[in-house]
Amino acid sequence: MAACLTLVLAVTSCGGTDLPEDATGEVIYVQLCARCHGSDLRGGTGVALVGEEATSVGKPERYFVQSISSGIGRMPSFRNTLSEEQILRVSRYIMDQSGGG
Repeated sequence: MAACLTLVLAVTSCGGTDLPEDATGEVIYVQLCARCHGSDLRGGTGVALVGEEATSVGKPERYFVQSISSGIGRMPSFRNTLSEEQILRVSRYIMDQSGGG
């Protein structure tokens, strides 16, 4: 029971909002990702996406698209929350912030 509650809390705290289809990658990140990955992308509940602690720096765009779409580790899938274009925009935003875009 506790494990189910933890999973529900993780999913609801890291996602779930109505975004306009044309939302920028930054807006999508702030709305859906920052709660877990930090407003500065340096981690928190979720892993760091920039800096020395980040293991995803230098990964190809398809890595981010797949991770956001399908989920990875404890991160939930956002394929039912974001369109393919929104996933691409937020992926590119993350890559740009880490110097990989």
